[in-house]
Amino acid sequence: MITKPERNLLRSVIGSLLMLALLIPPLVDANTVRIYNLTADDWARPRSGAMIPQLEPVRLAVAYWETGSDALILLSHPGEDSGELWASELKDWLISLGVPADYIRLSPGLQVEDEIQIMVGSRQDLAR
Repeated sequence: MITKPERNLLRSVIGSLLMLALLIPPLVDANTVRIYNLTADDWARPRSGAMIPQLEPVRLAVAYWETGSDALILLSHPGEDSGELWASELKDWLISLGVPADYIRLSPGLQVEDEIQIMVGSRQDLAR
């Protein structure tokens, strides 16, 4: 059982924390770039219009893209031909999910061979 002095102290601490939270600027900017990794193992499954939106990285990336007015999706992929084909196919699937082609960019040169990084953020943030 909490005593009256303990309850008052707890209220005071909670009140102070709430006031402090209002004074501190947010640590995460609304324009933060988010990165979602799509592995080759996930992509190797038979693909269909019902399966693609169920891939967690794709689902999360599209959901985050929808929250930004000038958000862009950058598909960073391994540079070889298979990586470019993979990224191009993923781009086509994203378009079929409602992301306009103008909001999707491909970027070769990812050093990891068995994944694509789906980066979502403002055009300005992704240009850095």
